[in-house]
Amino acid sequence: MDDREYEIMAAVEDCHFWFVGIRGIVRDAYLAAGLGPESRVLDVGCATGGMMRMMQGLGRFTGLDANPKAAAMARERSGNPVIVSSATDMPFETASFDAVTALDVLEHIEDHAAAVREIRRVLKPGGPLIATVPCHPALYSAHDAAMHHVRRYTRPEFLALLQAGGFTVERVTWTNSLLYPVAAAHRFATRLIHGKDGGTHSDAGTTVGPLNALLTRVFQAERRMVQRHDLPFGLSLMVVAR
Repeated sequence: MDDREYEIMAAVEDCHFWFVGIRGIVRDAYLAAGLGPESRVLDVGCATGGMMRMMQGLGRFTGLDANPKAAAMARERSGNPVIVSSATDMPFETASFDAVTALDVLEHIEDHAAAVREIRRVLKPGGPLIATVPCHPALYSAHDAAMHHVRRYTRPEFLALLQAGGFTVERVTWTNSLLYPVAAAHRFATRLIHGKDGGTHSDAGTTVGPLNALLTRVFQAERRMVQRHDLPFGLSLMVVAR
């Protein structure tokens, strides 16, 4: 990602409905996986550290990001150690971590299979990987281009990727479900306007103003649904695998 996108992310991630909503869902999955304050957790592709900030006190977090500016911001904002490194060649010993989070990061990586193998290597046997990815290749738009996404996944493709990397999938649910029709329409519209690879910024830079509070409540409702059920459709997938 460009430095400008990291600056936008740092400015909005503590209040923007999407960041707040999806991180709340991931937090619930983290606690349901049996992790606690003494768990050693690696946040792969930690960006500006928003997830580690939200999870403060719930684990012993280490961040990893390939972008030095993002890593510096994450280190300052979260107070956790952050390593500058590629996810395909991580500077950690085998079985170093009790859990790994990889939140909207694998779609950025050309050799995503190598990244999954590295995650498997640094994760203790039986430890959970909590991963989220954007889905539906037909929705690839200016947002994805601005974020330097290599791909959007299909559900079977992503599950096959994890299984080939040595993981057993424990839970799969769609996320961003209640807003899926609106989000899909927006993606198609921006694709028509800008083209598949056009546009200059991600959706994070789009000001939603007074709607942010309403959209936050919508995501809160979805979070309650995900606590009880795996959702049947949505814009992204969340997977827990071991």
